[in-house]
Amino acid sequence: MTRRAAGLGLALIPAVVVCAALAGPPTSAPPAAAAPAAATAAPGDEAPLDYTTRPGDTLIGLSARLLADPGRWRELARVNGLANPHRIAVGQALRIPLDWLRSEPATATVIGVAGRASLLPDGALQVGQAVAEGRSLQTGADGNLTVRLVDGTVLRLRADSRLELSESRRLPSVGGTRSGTRLDAGRVEIKAGTAGAGLPGFRVRTPQGVLAVRGTAFRVEVATDRATTRGEVLEGTVAFSGQPVTAGHGSAIDADGRVAPASPLAPAPDLAALPGLQQRLLVRFALPRPEGVRAWRAQVAVDASFDTVLADLTTAGAELRFADLPDGDYLLRVRAIDPQGWEGYDADHRFRLKARPEAPLPSSPAPGAVLSGERVSLAWAAHAEAGSYRLQIAGDAGFEAPLRDLADLGTPGAVVDGLAPGRYRWRLRSVRPGGDAGPWGDARGFEIRPPPPNPPPPRIGDESLSLAWEGQPGQRFDVQLARDPAFTQGVASVELDRPAVELPLPGSGRFWVRLRVRDPDGFIGPWTAPQSVDVPHCLRDGSGRCVRAGDGIVDTVP
Repeated sequence: MTRRAAGLGLALIPAVVVCAALAGPPTSAPPAAAAPAAATAAPGDEAPLDYTTRPGDTLIGLSARLLADPGRWRELARVNGLANPHRIAVGQALRIPLDWLRSEPATATVIGVAGRASLLPDGALQVGQAVAEGRSLQTGADGNLTVRLVDGTVLRLRADSRLELSESRRLPSVGGTRSGTRLDAGRVEIKAGTAGAGLPGFRVRTPQGVLAVRGTAFRVEVATDRATTRGEVLEGTVAFSGQPVTAGHGSAIDADGRVAPASPLAPAPDLAALPGLQQRLLVRFALPRPEGVRAWRAQVAVDASFDTVLADLTTAGAELRFADLPDGDYLLRVRAIDPQGWEGYDADHRFRLKARPEAPLPSSPAPGAVLSGERVSLAWAAHAEAGSYRLQIAGDAGFEAPLRDLADLGTPGAVVDGLAPGRYRWRLRSVRPGGDAGPWGDARGFEIRPPPPNPPPPRIGDESLSLAWEGQPGQRFDVQLARDPAFTQGVASVELDRPAVELPLPGSGRFWVRLRVRDPDGFIGPWTAPQSVDVPHCLRDGSGRCVRAGDGIVDTVP
């Protein structure tokens, strides 16, 4: 027989016959004539306990053994339509209202807490704490709470939820239990246990009604406006207003009791391509959304049962991101949310986070810096947890075959010699004093370019000083001429677009010349080493020109 819960339209589980093992020892009472059980429903809004009599049973004896008030044996006869309460037949089907059974209170147990979770009005909860019948539980925006009820049902209360433990009792007379909750706000994930003794199983009430199940995994959510109750069935069957919703489907009931058509739940996503190792404080998983998926719900826990959920998020993006997780081993649980808001089946993925000690932050050279010369100075910030640092420099072969691998660096800097012109990448890691090495930091690049070649000796003409050197297409050049090697007494400074220059003779004596290269990408190379030029004194004619004698200038210095 199926009955409806008041105000909901959700069908409850039919009553189940209790075996004759519940009966006491036989008595000498004579067998009674068989009387048919009345069709009258038992009091209350639940399916009753069905009991089949055996030889020796009497209503008085059954009431003394099973009921909280043994004096209700006459009411029991009336409920079952027995014309003569003193005579019942062997094999008689009796229906006993559940709330008549003898019971004793039992507590639920907290088995997982993360974030803000409270036992109202006392305050914070902790693992192992007992929760008595009638108490309420609440989670904050970052809270997750897992509770095991007396019948073995496991409740996972998610963020911003409130739930009352409305019933938690043992029924010693029949060897069973009764568990029930009221979800006033938020979301709860349920793995229902078994009440035993053929009793109806776990029940969860919402502002719209009741869901009653046995041995089923499902989720229940009360909408933020408290106008709708939604349910997603993962295992077994739940009846919504007499309409069975089987595993793999979701349905909803509105404030007027209308039931939405059952919708299929999305399958578990494929997480096989996700990495098993994370090495940054911000954990990232790329997970593109396929067609038909509006968003993802993702959770992180330390245990396979997800009793302690450390993170719970929904995102419409293509990346899952989790912050503030300590180093350790975790499970990621992901399910798809379809355009109607139904959350599908779960997929789990194990990963390890090893992000500490963090790599030091490089300071110089800047990313992509262009350097000149064979010596490179590298520097980075000091890390508080680091006892030493390790530095690697790689070329085209990458870090599988580094060109430099310097360990046990005690200071935040190093000078590296002997690098040929080319492109390089470098990276760092911190090492704790005990030897625990953190992950490598992100690699940064730099380039070494060869210095410009020293120009050949200048050619001194009658009226000018000529220089020429090798250059590359697109390069520009700076040339300076001075009377001292420090170039504080400048004579000439020119910028050129070709590797040659002719300067007027500045007079006689010793001069110094140097040049540098400007590459097309804006890189300005270093100055070449200063070179000296000796311009001899000469005898000049009336026009100021040096007088030549044969192949040379007539020097005025003897």
